[in-house]
Amino acid sequence: MDGELRALADRIAIQDVIALYARGQDAHQRGDDAVLDDWDKVFTEDSVTDYSVAGAPVCSHRELARWMRGRDGEAGRMSGFAGWQHMLSLPVVTLDGDAATARTDYLAIHRQADRDGRFDAAGAFHDWLVRTPDGWRIARRVLEVYFGAEVLLAAAGDGLA
Repeated sequence: MDGELRALADRIAIQDVIALYARGQDAHQRGDDAVLDDWDKVFTEDSVTDYSVAGAPVCSHRELARWMRGRDGEAGRMSGFAGWQHMLSLPVVTLDGDAATARTDYLAIHRQADRDGRFDAAGAFHDWLVRTPDGWRIARRVLEVYFGAEVLLAAAGDGLA
């Protein structure tokens, strides 16, 4: 494949991998722990995620999923939310042979389960990717948070909805 066409194909494949992360997070809402069905196609087996800015340990993507979702009856970080949605910008990708970096802005909206409100957060994912026999995968991801804010929703009938 011509070098320019290969670079375009690589960029599209990397965009798909990054989008699959968000789909995995959002397609598996509260009580659905199948997030790893998608995330195992996003991350390398020996991946390292650093979401320490949000209180998570620096860990593998599988340990991150347990921290977020909980396990064995223990609540996870996202257990207090009734639902969520993660919107992503197009990533800024830098290719270097079989390695790449990407920076993707996000906006995440989380509906609170215990009150009429939500928690919104904006930031960026910083990814280091590698080409594997199965395609591009994220080997390392660092979460950056620009800001987060609790948003109280207007009660029905108060004229603000």
